[in-house]
Amino acid sequence: MKTAGPAPGLFDTHAHLCDPRFDPDREDVIRRSLDGGVPFITEIADSPEGWESAMALSRSHAARMRCALGLHPYYADRWDPGLTDDLRERAKSPEVAAIGEMGLDYVKSGVSPDVQKRAFLGMLEASRALGLPAVIHCRGAYPDMMAILREFFGGSSAPPGRRGVLHCFSGSASDAREAVRLGLLLGVDGPVTYPKNGALREAIAAAGLDHVVLETDSPYLPPQSRRGQRNDPSLLPEIARGVADIFNADVAEVARRTTENAKRMYGINLA
Repeated sequence: MKTAGPAPGLFDTHAHLCDPRFDPDREDVIRRSLDGGVPFITEIADSPEGWESAMALSRSHAARMRCALGLHPYYADRWDPGLTDDLRERAKSPEVAAIGEMGLDYVKSGVSPDVQKRAFLGMLEASRALGLPAVIHCRGAYPDMMAILREFFGGSSAPPGRRGVLHCFSGSASDAREAVRLGLLLGVDGPVTYPKNGALREAIAAAGLDHVVLETDSPYLPPQSRRGQRNDPSLLPEIARGVADIFNADVAEVARRTTENAKRMYGINLA
């Protein structure tokens, strides 16, 4: 049952606020989001050039923000084992809560699949070595990605969701159930609100609310009411309402449970 109005305590687990599109009003966007029902944000840096900026932004909002440092499949040809040494040093900082985004993209990346797979495995190894969850990107590559994750995690167990998140999940119900079995969460974004995405909503329902986190992927993927516009974390309540409809739940319940899922995944205790 959908509840009107924003829900307090939402956690945007995936945003790109260091993107140049936020240069004119970045602090205003953050302030509006933090004060408007989205008090927790994870900033995602998807290339080494962005790592320091993401850390600095998170540090400047230390009570409410964390960051993830990764290598997007767009840049997979730049993978080098030396990146792990840099990540290891940076991961000592309290603002670094995850490794990613990383993964496979057979739709927009110009890097060959074999090179992407090598970089993905390298970043997964870094995530495991550092004891931090992985933020995983996948577009047009679910069969290969799920095969890699099954082999990488094997039969070992992990607390639910602690291994990481399939960011902007767009797989099938079968993929969703397999991700849950492997100890991963599903990241749910604006597309869950798009009228023609019934199959996506069915897949998210198959995972269950205890295995879902919310994200905007700002400035990308705005929810239905803002299609074609710049996205930002203040729009997360619309995504929460879309998830509430899937589970016939109250928005406040979705806020509570998805925020708990996010905090557990990151191993942090934001107030």
